[in-house]
Amino acid sequence: MRTLILSGTVLLAATVGAAAQTADPVGEWLVKDGSARIKVVSCPTNANQPPLLWGVIWAEIKPGFDERNPDPAMRNRPMQGVPILVGMKQVQPNKWEGKIYDPTRGSLWDAKLSLSRTDMLEVRGCFGFICDGEDWRRVTGINTPPVYQPPPTPAKSAPGSGAMAKGGGAMTKAGAPPPVDPVCKDVASLVPRG
Repeated sequence: MRTLILSGTVLLAATVGAAAQTADPVGEWLVKDGSARIKVVSCPTNANQPPLLWGVIWAEIKPGFDERNPDPAMRNRPMQGVPILVGMKQVQPNKWEGKIYDPTRGSLWDAKLSLSRTDMLEVRGCFGFICDGEDWRRVTGINTPPVYQPPPTPAKSAPGSGAMAKGGGAMTKAGAPPPVDPVCKDVASLVPRG
């Protein structure tokens, strides 16, 4: 009986470990204090490079502004849509490295990501050899607060222009790469800078 319990424990540990290694960080994550959701997307680079992960503030309990941004011109922009995880490159199975933006200080730090389980993302910002951070929980329910609210839409443009112009909703052919998340379009230009 003892051998059976030990075997079951080893099998469970191996299954959890394998799930964490094959899991994908793309999706929505609730920060530790529950004040914001971060949407992590995979954005293509060029044909010879693997895609990079980017994470933007997708929803907030209390909407704020990027008041501590080192660039004065960016200090009055809403935090919704601001990149927090910047250009995270996969360096090993279940390990990504890049930058993280700390809006409370207005600074970019080296960062590391990994999945401890399929529903828990370990986010660590590093300065030299010292790393600190928090674990984010995967959002699985559409009504988990904070709930995404689209930003106000700009004034309507002329007919035939914009993303939904004639032919803009074409279906992709079988075998074609998956569509690129719209977040990828401008995310690199939104990185806080000083």
